[in-house]
Amino acid sequence: MSADAGDTLLRLLREHNPWWAEGSDAFSLPPRAKSDFYHLARPEREGSQFEDQALLGLVGRRGVGKTTLLHQFVHHRVQNGAAPEQFLYLPMDADPLYQLQSDEGIRRAVRYYESRVLSRTDPEDPQFVLVDDVHWVEHPNKPDIEGWGRPIAEVLDGTPNRHVVVTASAGVQVDRELERVGVDPDRYDVQPILPEKFRDYMFTLHPELEEDDTRVSPTSLRTGENSLPACIERGTAGPFVAELRAKYDRVAPHERRIRAQVADYLVMGGTISYDLDGAVASASDLTADDYERLRNDVRNALYQEVPGFESVRTIADLERLCALAARDRAADPVRYQTLVDLFDVDRRTITGSYLPALERLYLLNGVTEYDNQRPRSVRLYLRDTGLVTALSGGDPSKVLGDFDREADLARIAGFDHTMRFAYGIGATQGGDGDPSVQYWRGRAGEVDYVFEVEDTPVPVVLAYRSGGREDSLAALEEFTEAYDAPVGMVLTGDTIRGAQPVTEVAEGIVQLPYWLYMMIC
Repeated sequence: MSADAGDTLLRLLREHNPWWAEGSDAFSLPPRAKSDFYHLARPEREGSQFEDQALLGLVGRRGVGKTTLLHQFVHHRVQNGAAPEQFLYLPMDADPLYQLQSDEGIRRAVRYYESRVLSRTDPEDPQFVLVDDVHWVEHPNKPDIEGWGRPIAEVLDGTPNRHVVVTASAGVQVDRELERVGVDPDRYDVQPILPEKFRDYMFTLHPELEEDDTRVSPTSLRTGENSLPACIERGTAGPFVAELRAKYDRVAPHERRIRAQVADYLVMGGTISYDLDGAVASASDLTADDYERLRNDVRNALYQEVPGFESVRTIADLERLCALAARDRAADPVRYQTLVDLFDVDRRTITGSYLPALERLYLLNGVTEYDNQRPRSVRLYLRDTGLVTALSGGDPSKVLGDFDREADLARIAGFDHTMRFAYGIGATQGGDGDPSVQYWRGRAGEVDYVFEVEDTPVPVVLAYRSGGREDSLAALEEFTEAYDAPVGMVLTGDTIRGAQPVTEVAEGIVQLPYWLYMMIC
């Protein structure tokens, strides 16, 4: 008996698209949409990022919420009057048989959709084909086997009001397949999806903080007359300080509530702190099993997805590198020679294979010293602090009672949020590349994060512990003088309190609470 794997997806198509029969009642979603939903779906404006180009790729590691975003988009549009039949959803990871003869399976599913479902809609309405987890049907090492690229290219041809959204683990998986089948790069875009930020965690936990009079937004810090780029151009920090103070004033009545959640967010990170019921209020509500699931998700991603886009001698080394980063918690740079000795590979393998693979999966960034053309060391930052906890014991109660561990996690989360802040500023200025956030060591001490606005460096130091403020300020002043940087920031923890939470403590140096920085990134 021969099995026609191409028919498997077709037989279960209506089960995967229950909104065709049930409308908006078909969904079970978290009470607050993911943060990425708001700029992707643009619920307050006409159109969406899904419609800005023929094809959009959403990329990010497993568990980050890509599937949830697709369902939230469909739910939003159907709830607001769109015909449910405008949306076709194909989950390529739902059944291993979908991954056999996947090209033919996609073609048959689309033909059925066009003839039996789409025919009931207005032909002028936009159509959306959502193909989830396409990396499961990509075959870079088997060139004779078709994956998803060619049938998707066929879906787009001749249908100007049709839009395709695909999800994958890494942008390279989308780029490579579309290049293989000759899709014009101008016809598609790729958008990374990351774990929820602290700001969105707070909005989910306390919806009142998202109301008009208490909501803080980073938009005015990215663009406008008081933005960081504008102040750098003028060479003065004054308007930027005023804008930060205005944001502090909006949430000052809720300061205690926000500060109280910082440690829990640091222990949980932005992935496992969410479930269908909303945000998890306390890390103590999680168990070792929750962290083990997170660890297993990462392990599975490494073994199942890395072989498809990166040449790695031993994939287990990537998990070991993540474990090393979790143990070190980015406290000190690690010498490249140490990594060479530990993994028995050459430096080129570390810098050209291991670290890029983890970075492309948004798991870990290797950070070198700013303005150092021949770095001998690298600082290892995991992008989700929950993974740090998962890879170093998975016991949230122990971490919550350890201030030194909390301070280390604050440094890691601060790096991740600085990356996002730099990305947001770059995007408003028309940049399309990934941001670079580095560290710097001077005679007076270390600057934790350095990113650039245009070609001007912006230094940021973290004084989370009470005894570190003066050393941090000295390092910041040394950097601003050496590089003629007009604006720098010092982030203070709860143990450092002053009469004015947001203040210019020296020319061009802005002091603000760590929790506020996390809210505005």
